[in-house]
Amino acid sequence: MVELQSRKDSFSQFPGNIYAVSASSVEEHKAMKDELGLDYPVISDEKLKLIKKTNMLDPEAPIAVRGFAVLDKDGTVLHSQQIDTFGVEAEGIIPYAADIAKGKDPAQ
Repeated sequence: MVELQSRKDSFSQFPGNIYAVSASSVEEHKAMKDELGLDYPVISDEKLKLIKKTNMLDPEAPIAVRGFAVLDKDGTVLHSQQIDTFGVEAEGIIPYAADIAKGKDPAQ
């Protein structure tokens, strides 16, 4: 999450909202945000609804794996990808996700 914070300037390339999601509680997120100095939204998904919907559930534990998902305004998952080094690679992933959100083929 610290790696993502250090790349927060790249968020403006995405034509929507960017959130971090985990199975931790709201209280745990608040403490973590305060401790690490995070100033982007972190969503608690203790019931794992969004984590399961985006195929980001760790098969060995009730937690989220690292990665990203692009959802449209209606909540339909357009793309989901597990990437353990997401924070480090955010600068390259965000433009890729932006293309998906805009309906473009990011491979081109």
